[in-house]
This record gives sequence, structure tokens and C-alpha cells, in this order.
Amino acid sequence: MGRIGFMSVLVTIGILGSGCRAAPPQRSGDADLYKLHEDVVYVEREESDPAKTSLDVYVPADVEADAPVLIYVHGGGWSIGDKSRVGYKARWAVKHGWVFVSVNYRLSPEVMHPEHARDVSSAIDFVLDHAQEYSIDPDRVALMGHSAGAHLVAIVCSDESLLGEHDRSAGEIDALVLLDGAGYNLNEVMPDLPRFGPLQKMYRSAFGEDDPELWERASPSLQADEDDDLPATLAVYAGDREESRHASIELVGTWSAAGCDARVFHAPHKDHARINRELGKAHDEDSEIVGDFIEEMFDQE
Repeated sequence: MGRIGFMSVLVTIGILGSGCRAAPPQRSGDADLYKLHEDVVYVEREESDPAKTSLDVYVPADVEADAPVLIYVHGGGWSIGDKSRVGYKARWAVKHGWVFVSVNYRLSPEVMHPEHARDVSSAIDFVLDHAQEYSIDPDRVALMGHSAGAHLVAIVCSDESLLGEHDRSAGEIDALVLLDGAGYNLNEVMPDLPRFGPLQKMYRSAFGEDDPELWERASPSLQADEDDDLPATLAVYAGDREESRHASIELVGTWSAAGCDARVFHAPHKDHARINRELGKAHDEDSEIVGDFIEEMFDQE
């Protein structure tokens, strides 16, 4: 199976990852931390369940003025997952004084690229259009995604046509956090897929059987150039997951060459599921590094 082993297949699609674990329950004190606006439909797609194009907004209870916003996109192999599974992230974000937004998007096999990414770009546009309604400062915006969600936020920032559909650009994003993604160069990944099995099905459902032109358009590592206004980026890879290490280093290299402030961070004591599940957990060192990066970028505004 090459660089992608069987255990990585299971983790990638969520069988051993966050896709099959319930999020930590909402604590009784959470109502004092934030006001939650649930199931807000950000765009309507023909013949699609509106829940698939909805988002949740967590507004800090003590917000006094426009607050920065962190928009989160879940993983799940472009085929499973839900915006409700945010773990500790919402509490962590509002304690920083940020509005936190968690986004759903249409899933494969219902759709394939670029439709997942079009949904994410529509969600970003909605959040910025409704910034005042949710006490958001539209000049301080961060994106974060895990696994497939990391791919989606990265391609939304590097393929200008996606935000361009809404007359927006990646220049409106201050910080981008990529949590243990591996699908940043699909021209490498797709030809090396096994002939059968869950990994092959996952990628083919999202990116087709044999379309190198689409694979290139869907590859954040191949889309960055010197004319792009890419946001400052922190690409995190976890443990000994070689495919994520390779993909993260390559993306940071190509984005840096395009003039982006792009950095790699290794979380050696986490695996693919834990880096997401424990992001925002109290006293978690990796969360502190991610939080410091986002705050650094917000402070530059």
C-alpha cells in the first residue's frame, strides 16, 4: 500500500478517529461561556438537505465589542462528520475571546470536488456578511480544519476561484491552521491508491476515478503562486503519520516559496484522532501553540 498503511486508512476515514467518538458533553457552565446559534443555514443547494449547509455560531457571553472569529471545518474523509463534534474547541475559543463557528458541508458520494470546497467558501462568505449580527470583527478571521477539513480550508485559500465566487479572497483570512491533513497533493496521492478498500473508495468518491486535471485543481500544494495573498499558515502533523508529515512539509515549502508565512509544527505525542479531539483541552501544550499562533496573527491586524 506504499506510504499509506492499513492503520492509516482506518484513522483517515474515522473508524479509529474522531468520526466515531462523541464530542465531550456540554458542561452545565457552558451557557455562561457563550450564546449558541445552532443550525444556521448559510446557503441552499438544490436537492440537498439544508442541514448539510448549516453552521453553528458560539458567541462569547461577555463579548463587548467585535471579536475575532475562528471558523472550524471538520474532517471525515470528505464523506462523514458533523459540525456538532467540536470537542473542547468552542470553550477554548470563547475563553480566548473569539467567536467560534463550526461548519457542515455536503459529503461524498452525494458530491465531489469542488462542491465540498464551494460550501466551505460559502460559509466563510456568510460569516463575513453577517459579522455584525454575531459580534464578529471581519478584519480578524482564522480558519482551522482537521484531516479532510484541513484540505478544504487549504484549497479554499489557494484556489482563487472558490472565494472569488463571492467576490472575496484569501487576503481576508489572517490565520490558517491545518490539523494533520494528508491530501494536499492529489497528483501524488491518487495514482498510489490501493486498487480496493476504504481508502480508495474515500478518495475516488471525492476526487473521481481518473482526472489529473481535477486532482491538480484540488491540490493546495499545487495551487499557490506568487500572485496569491495566502494567509499565515500553521501546518500541524501528528505522531509518526508519515503521509501527513510529507504533505505538510511539501505544502509549507511551496507556500513559503509563494511568499506565505507558512510554518510546520510536529505534535509528537498525538495521533490523527487525538490532535483533533484534544485541541482546546485545558493545559494541552499543542493547543497552546496553536492558540499562540492565531493570537499572533490577530495582533498583527
